[in-house]
Amino acid sequence: MKPIPRAARVACASILGAFLLGALPASAQSPASRNCGKSCAKPAPAREAAPVREPEAPGPDESLLAARAAIARGDVARFEQAAARVGADHPLRMHVDHWRLRAQLAEARGDAPTPADAEARAFVERHAGTLAGDLARRDWLASLGRRQAWDAFDEVLGGSPPPRDDLALRCHALQARLARGETVVADAREPLMQPRDLPEACMQLLSALVAAGQAGAPELAHRLEAALDSGSPAAVRRAVALAAPGLDARQVDAALARPVQALEAGPSRDLALVALATLARTDPAEAAQRMATAGARLRSSERAFVWGQIAANGMRRLAPESLAWAREARGARASDDSLGWIARAGLRGRDWAVVRGAIERMSEAGRADPTWTYWLGRAVMAQSDRPEAQHQARVLFTSIAGRADFYSQLAGEELGLPVIAPPRATPPTPAELAEVRAMPGLVRAFKWYELGLRQEGNREWNFSMRGLTDRQLIAAAEHGRQRGMLDRAVNAADRTRDEHDFTLRFPMPFAERLVPIARQQGVDPAWVYGLIRQESRFVADARSPVGASGLMQIMPATARWIAKKMGAGDFEAHRINELETNLQFGSFYLRTVHDGLDRSMVLASAGYNAGPGRPRSWRGTLPQPLEGAAFAEIIPFNETRGYVKHVLSNAAWYAAITTGQPQSLKALLGEIQPGPAVAPTPSPGGD
Repeated sequence: MKPIPRAARVACASILGAFLLGALPASAQSPASRNCGKSCAKPAPAREAAPVREPEAPGPDESLLAARAAIARGDVARFEQAAARVGADHPLRMHVDHWRLRAQLAEARGDAPTPADAEARAFVERHAGTLAGDLARRDWLASLGRRQAWDAFDEVLGGSPPPRDDLALRCHALQARLARGETVVADAREPLMQPRDLPEACMQLLSALVAAGQAGAPELAHRLEAALDSGSPAAVRRAVALAAPGLDARQVDAALARPVQALEAGPSRDLALVALATLARTDPAEAAQRMATAGARLRSSERAFVWGQIAANGMRRLAPESLAWAREARGARASDDSLGWIARAGLRGRDWAVVRGAIERMSEAGRADPTWTYWLGRAVMAQSDRPEAQHQARVLFTSIAGRADFYSQLAGEELGLPVIAPPRATPPTPAELAEVRAMPGLVRAFKWYELGLRQEGNREWNFSMRGLTDRQLIAAAEHGRQRGMLDRAVNAADRTRDEHDFTLRFPMPFAERLVPIARQQGVDPAWVYGLIRQESRFVADARSPVGASGLMQIMPATARWIAKKMGAGDFEAHRINELETNLQFGSFYLRTVHDGLDRSMVLASAGYNAGPGRPRSWRGTLPQPLEGAAFAEIIPFNETRGYVKHVLSNAAWYAAITTGQPQSLKALLGEIQPGPAVAPTPSPGGD
């Protein structure tokens, strides 16, 4: 038989394939197909090809997620394709429209009105009172401020103060006032002296204040100190350029990168200040030694500032010399954060004069923090037993007592008020529950949760909680509980002011499993509940950024160590998320750490969070026994310090709820004894 040419074979195969897929009618034949002859296979008469099914178009939820991903990439075309499929009735549709508007506002230029401004005005008016509307208003203000369209900026701001949490908008608002000829330097002092690298809007404001004659050398020197306090090289470079424009930028870079060499080169006063403050962050002891020579070049206020940096950074490392350095820094100007570390040096050394002096130099907002209100009251009491001093301390304690947080509890005890759970509020009525279930913001929050976007859901939830009455908050908490989201129940119940439901604020799920396990392991169930409330907020599948899992947030390596110690030879990693396993392992580990740390709940809670080796080393720096509250406050890790205070505050409330008896947080905290920094045996689970 004569072979069929290759071209004809290919054409034949193509035609048959198209026919089988239903792409061509049976009669459609090209000239090439007629050359197939009898060699071209034909479909069996009894069999028909399955019809091709078009892929289903993504649904509204999938389209919303696709639009979110596209706008994050800056892919406007794909965003618009996905956005068109979301649907006008989708509960999160307004957020899709906000994402488009944000991109348009970012592209707007010039101080004249643009189409994006008109879109923003319509959007903000249409969605007033919603999270999307609030975010759009912020984006619009940021765009107007960046473009210096001050008349429009003032109109949109409408006389209301800019959001406290948006430093750039606060600086834009001050720029707008400055453009109207107002004197704003006093109001600008707090935002401009933040110890951080300021946003461009704030640097523009500072330059404008200088140009207007409202700021001069003192303000620029203060800004340089704030930048040095922050430890941000970029912030320091920008501040030096304004405060000491004569300094060579390369010398500044050298002082930031190699401060010791810069000091040995006999620097100018400004360069010595930069080098000493930089060295204080990396090697406080070396900086203290250099103050004897290089410090002589500084003004007295600058020397006090550097000593403050040495003391604060020394205490962040729990250096034994920190108290002596803090005494050198009396009167020093510093950020609230650095002054807090100077106060902690006084706490560890029981030097109440240092504690009081540091707190009294804080800003008004810093002194109002319950942490420093409490310790200021304690310092006033410790320094004098005169009636007026005792009265002053009681006024301070009274100002923060009556709430559920750590220092409010301690302040209450100073006033003779033990930890007692308040009467339970009347449960929400069906009508009250129906009201909160229908709140559009909560509908949107639960839609975010349904899509697996917990952060977005929490933000929607938190916005919806603003301005609610106690009754509405209790109903929202019950709604969260009924939806199986105890973290939202806690979040809402935590906000009540006069009526409280501590069964929602401090829930105790799966008690029939947890209580026997905790008691079997020899740990207080109230402590375990307090730890879980802080670790996971009762989200059973919680997973931390570093890989800790489950209710008690156990790391994989720690889980393997526990399994070995407990004789669970068949342990598999995925089982750590099972309720029973997580509670068994977490309680066993908590008891083990507790036993290895003098059975101190403060040290064991710190060890559970940061590894047991660290509280041993922190305890090893104590010059004398220290009350538990003070030890908790000097913990050098911000996360662990807050963790310990929250866990033990929670534990006191859980004990009050379960026993019905008054509790003492002070007794729970106990006293921490100095001890060796190294354990006699290897630490369980490592650090």
